[in-house]
Amino acid sequence: MPVVSVIVEIEDGSGEAVLHSLAVIGNVSVFGVKDNQIVAVIEGKDLTAIQNTIKILYSTKNILGAYPVFACGYE
Repeated sequence: MPVVSVIVEIEDGSGEAVLHSLAVIGNVSVFGVKDNQIVAVIEGKDLTAIQNTIKILYSTKNILGAYPVFACGYE
């Protein structure tokens, strides 16, 4: 199962709203918040599932970007 760690960049002052948005996405786990960045991990059955989740992140209000920093479990 692929796993990707991402830094999610958010608009200033939108941390709580974004955390609530991330909570409804089933395959995203949050591991930390600092200033305008959230550390999250995305798990998926394949890379397509990971890509679809990243697309969801980009379409979520107050999220400016999602930047992968670590990936494993893919072929």
